[in-house]
Amino acid sequence: MASRIRFAPNRLVLTSIASFLVLFVLFHSFEPRKRAWSCKTLSSCLGGNHPPTYKHWDGVPLDMVIGQTEKTLNDGTILYTQHIMNTNPDILFLVLARDEHSWSQDFRSTRRTVYDFLDLVVSTNLDLTRVTLGFMTSSRDEFETMKKALVPLPFGRVALYYRENDGGGAASQIAYEDRHLPEVQRKRRALIASARNYLMLRSLQDESHVIWVDADIVEFSPGVLQAMIAQSEKRVDAGIITALCKQTITPNYDKNAWTVNRKVPLLMNPVADADMEKAADQLVETRTYLDEIVKGTTNDDLLPVDSVGGTILYMKAGLIRQGIDFPTNYVVGTTWSHEGWVGIESEGICYVASHLDGGGCFVLGGSHHVRHADWS
Repeated sequence: MASRIRFAPNRLVLTSIASFLVLFVLFHSFEPRKRAWSCKTLSSCLGGNHPPTYKHWDGVPLDMVIGQTEKTLNDGTILYTQHIMNTNPDILFLVLARDEHSWSQDFRSTRRTVYDFLDLVVSTNLDLTRVTLGFMTSSRDEFETMKKALVPLPFGRVALYYRENDGGGAASQIAYEDRHLPEVQRKRRALIASARNYLMLRSLQDESHVIWVDADIVEFSPGVLQAMIAQSEKRVDAGIITALCKQTITPNYDKNAWTVNRKVPLLMNPVADADMEKAADQLVETRTYLDEIVKGTTNDDLLPVDSVGGTILYMKAGLIRQGIDFPTNYVVGTTWSHEGWVGIESEGICYVASHLDGGGCFVLGGSHHVRHADWS
């Protein structure tokens, strides 16, 4: 007589635990949330996560003629341009990329590329014939790759810059692995400001809207760029607009965007030379960041801020034509004898713009946001 096979209760428990652990590892190895497109997840490798489809081909001229040029400028920068004839873009999209590492990556993902970034732009659902893409890099390989990657996309105009020494990387004089050390931040941000100004002033032509996006931004919330443009057209004072920047485990990634605590006397009055360090410390201790500012607001809200970051940044082109740029030194508290104590690069642009009509700085409320890569 055949013996019956019986499973001991403890064996069933062990089997269940083992199955759970296998499923847990698989789930966290192939996370289902959306990533970049080049086979970053199991679903994308199997065809479940395709790049977004460009939906505005009906607006592209059937007899599309693209003019292309490449030349070396007087300062040694190589400029590649292309332009679809009979288009007049009104949105200037700007990005700096030091080299292939600038596109970054997500946790358990392969590195992103130029192609992933362009897929991100397509995902905004903007009509690309309205868009000028301005791009600067210090890598000849990335310069050439971007030219090739642009072929299937109908950008109204393209301006690509290759600067061997300081293009795109902006901090190429600082070792890549050292770029976040406190002791190099003053120099690094001055170089970034300089590179931003170069790209912005070289690229801007007849556009009305300027949108900066960092190369390591990997996701936009739906309609965030359209909301920025709409708010700028609705409000005369909305000259500079940002949005909350998140990371997978960080509710607020961009610490350069904040409001000043106006109840702190030292921050609201002239600061003596001896008190500059104290003022800077009090600012850090008392300022309010974007995640707190937008809490409890709606997508239609626009909230004032005193400083912005550059991860995602909208600017009215009219402000730039009036002379607004990214400060290359601390502008708040500047005197003839020395620079100030805060306000370099994006953190100073609101201070400078506030002295012009229409130069207000704001953040979008509600669920509007962008997501930064897990790793740079």
